[in-house]
Amino acid sequence: MMKRRVAIVLMLSLSLAGLALIIALSDRIGTSVLPGGGGTADHVRPDGDSGGGSAGPGPAEQPEETDTEPGPPPPPGSPGSGVPAEGLLVAVGDIMMHMPQLPAYYDPESRRYDFTPYFTEVKPLIAEADWAMANLETTLSADGDYSGFPRFSSPHELAAALKDAGFDIVTTANNHALDRGVPGVERTLGFLGQQGLVTRGTYRSAEEAAGLTIVEQNHIRLGLLAYTYGTNGIPVPEDKPWLVDLIDGERMVRDIAALREAGADYIVIALHFGTEYQTMPNKEQKDLARRLIAAGADLIAGSHPHVIQPYEIVEAPDESGEPRRGVILYSMGNFISNQRGDTKDYGVLFRIKLRKEEGVTRTADVEPVVTWVHRYKAEGRNHYRILPVERVLEERSDPLLTAADYKQLETRLAALRKRLTAMGGASGD
Repeated sequence: MMKRRVAIVLMLSLSLAGLALIIALSDRIGTSVLPGGGGTADHVRPDGDSGGGSAGPGPAEQPEETDTEPGPPPPPGSPGSGVPAEGLLVAVGDIMMHMPQLPAYYDPESRRYDFTPYFTEVKPLIAEADWAMANLETTLSADGDYSGFPRFSSPHELAAALKDAGFDIVTTANNHALDRGVPGVERTLGFLGQQGLVTRGTYRSAEEAAGLTIVEQNHIRLGLLAYTYGTNGIPVPEDKPWLVDLIDGERMVRDIAALREAGADYIVIALHFGTEYQTMPNKEQKDLARRLIAAGADLIAGSHPHVIQPYEIVEAPDESGEPRRGVILYSMGNFISNQRGDTKDYGVLFRIKLRKEEGVTRTADVEPVVTWVHRYKAEGRNHYRILPVERVLEERSDPLLTAADYKQLETRLAALRKRLTAMGGASGD
């Protein structure tokens, strides 16, 4: 009997000890144990597994490793991307409007001008560009207030024609910028702005002049500056010194630095400089262009001589003595005008391919396309077309051209190709 009692007491003791052990273990692992042995999860991690404790891991526990999604790949052209960014820049010379260019393009019913036929034959070349820029060497106006040389004022519909042709950048710093004074500057910029065209060179306010012009395409940020040697003796108003950007070496160097600091990958400077009708650049042109390349510019797009001058790719030492490579287009000639003779009716449409790799943007290729302003009579009025000379000679199917025209184009093209490369073309002098 005594042995039976001892066994019962021993069994009860073991049962109580086991219960105490179970309760203690449940406190450690965070599980509530119900009578009868069932349990429910007290803490659940986002992945559905049971967690331990309500206050996070204890001193001896390690936080669970979580998988993180990889971020987006760097954009093309940037460091580490392994993929280059590319873009095409098209640049042309002077857009001029002499009075004989107007009559054939006026519609008396709508009382409006339409200059889009000027650009029909070159529009495909312009449309391919990611950036397409031209120098507008006239002011724009309306309501018949028009004039030619020496103080240009042209129908505002020219802005729409430039936009339709595919241009998106128009520089306005040239010697005719102030032909109609401050109102002319303001009207011109207003009409260009209505077409969504980016402008540089003249301004309507100090704030506008102080702004930076950077146009991004294909992950390449193109910075733009524009300057002129003067304004044909018309003074810039003393109370509006910002009205037009004049050539000033020290200031231009500062402007280049500001664009670089703002993140420009490639800097283009439209320069209205040189000597009219001279087929070779003068010393001042060469010295200034090289100085700007050394200071950080990548492309000098020259105009003003009204004839084609050579282009070259140069290496100019920067302030640390390291060579910087840049392209200088000394004069792109006339893209559209009424001027004739001595190749004043020829221009160049430059196709400049840009490549950005590992954050550095360079000129990958320069292709000059020689153009000719074909002027012909129809119904007693002058008509004008800009023709890409090489293509016209290859096709020889233009109904408006004569055998004499083709012969002249062949002769001129050979001479102009020689002139373009007179300073080395793809290499420095």
